[in-house]
Amino acid sequence: MNDVYRNMIVTAADAPVAQTIAVGISPVAGANMWNTPLSATGNDPATHYISTGYIGPEWETLMPLQTYARDENGDWVLADSYAGQPQQLLAACQQYGVQVTQQQILDLFAHSDVTTQEPAEALARMGLKLVQAVEP
Repeated sequence: MNDVYRNMIVTAADAPVAQTIAVGISPVAGANMWNTPLSATGNDPATHYISTGYIGPEWETLMPLQTYARDENGDWVLADSYAGQPQQLLAACQQYGVQVTQQQILDLFAHSDVTTQEPAEALARMGLKLVQAVEP
């Protein structure tokens, strides 16, 4: 099976849970996920974090997925969504000894934006920008 592309944006509040799951299940690849801060202004504090790239196909069915399309006015509308499988993700976490609760996974899924959009397109749709580092 081939890896699948995902653009995953999580809230700042949910980022630690997403990172814990990613590192707990895949220590090397997971360490680099959700390290890029986002906000509406491009300034701190970050309100969201993004991780984008290819993930193993086993994650495709576990994670939520939203599909957006433009309407006749050019506005983004949700065209389709897949809720993911939070109970199976919890079982995988338990298998790897990752300490998360079912509610944390449900909250993560409810607040996440997971698409196949390119990062720039997803950020524009959500009104977010990369947080720029401030020189000391």
